[in-house]
Amino acid sequence: MLPAALLLGTVFRIAMPGAFAADIPSAHSLVLETPRLRAVVADNEAHGATHRAGYNGVAELGSRPGDPTNLFVPEYAGLNLEHVFSGDSLSFGWNIFEPRRAPMRLVRSTTTRVELQQERTEHWPLRSRIAFEAKDDAVDLAYAGTPLEDVWKKHGYVGVFFASYIRAPEDMAIQFIGRSRPGRGDPAPRWIRHVPEKHGKAASHRPAGSDWDPPLDEGFNVDLVKGASDFEYVYPFYFGRSGENVLVMMFERSNAGGELRFAQSPSGGGKGNPAWDFVYFRRDYAVGREFRFRARAVYRKFAGIDDVVRAYEHWSGETVARPQR
Repeated sequence: MLPAALLLGTVFRIAMPGAFAADIPSAHSLVLETPRLRAVVADNEAHGATHRAGYNGVAELGSRPGDPTNLFVPEYAGLNLEHVFSGDSLSFGWNIFEPRRAPMRLVRSTTTRVELQQERTEHWPLRSRIAFEAKDDAVDLAYAGTPLEDVWKKHGYVGVFFASYIRAPEDMAIQFIGRSRPGRGDPAPRWIRHVPEKHGKAASHRPAGSDWDPPLDEGFNVDLVKGASDFEYVYPFYFGRSGENVLVMMFERSNAGGELRFAQSPSGGGKGNPAWDFVYFRRDYAVGREFRFRARAVYRKFAGIDDVVRAYEHWSGETVARPQR
C-alpha cells in the first residue's frame, strides 16, 4: 500500500503498457495515474505489444476516466529524449539518435514521481536525469544535464532535443502567441497557427527578443534544429489539438545561460503523425556543473483558447496579454 500517494491522488505501479490494458509487471515502464490522467513512462527497451525499442519518455498519455485513446503514436513516445548535439561537423558521422540507443534506468524516486537516468551516450558525455510527475491533468518534466567532458567547445553550447509523436490528429498544427522575426514580417504579437510544409523546413521557433541563432557547421544533420522559421514566440507555451482534447506544452522562461525553442514536423511520426517537439540550448555550461530546465504537458478536453492561456498563467504565475487577433 502507498497511503501517501493515495492521499496525493497519484498512484504508481510497475507495469507493461498495452493500449491501456491491465498492468503487467515489467522492468521497463511505470504507470502514473490521477483521477484525470494516465501516463506510462518508459525507458529505451521494447515492451508490450507495440512499443518499440529506442523510444523513451511518456509512451502513453490518455485522459481519464473512460478514454481508451493514446495521444502518442503507440510504437513511439512523447517527451522523448531524442538528440544531443553540438553543431560540430566532427559529430556528423555519429548516430543522431544516440540518446534513444544508450541504456537508461527507470527509477521511482519518490511516491510522486519517476525518473529516467542515463549516464551518457556512446559519444556524448552528458549525464541526463529526467523526472516525470503526474499532477491532476498534467505531466511535469524536469531535466537535469551534467557535462562529464567538454565535446561542445567549438560552438560553445550543449543542445538537447525532445520529441513527441502525435497519433493522427485532425489538425497537425501547433498554435502559439508569437510575431515575425525582425525584418521578416509583422512585428505585432498575434496567434500563430503553423504547420511546416515539409520535415525540416521552418521547423523551429526562437523566443522573442533573442538575437542569437546557434552556429552550425555546414552539413549539420538534425533537420528540426537547423530549419529555423520566420516566427518567434512571445510566451513559452504552445498547444495542439487531437480530437476533443488539447495538449498544451509550457516551459519555464530560460535564464541568460539557456534558450528554449519550439520545434515541429508535419511527418515526424510517419505520414499524418506530426511531431510537436522542443529543443534546449545551454551556452553557460561547465564540465561537472549541472544545468536544468522545467516543462509541463497539460492534456485535457479543449475548452477554448482562453482556457489554454489560463492553464499557462496558473502554472507560470505570469499574466498573458491576449492578442486581439
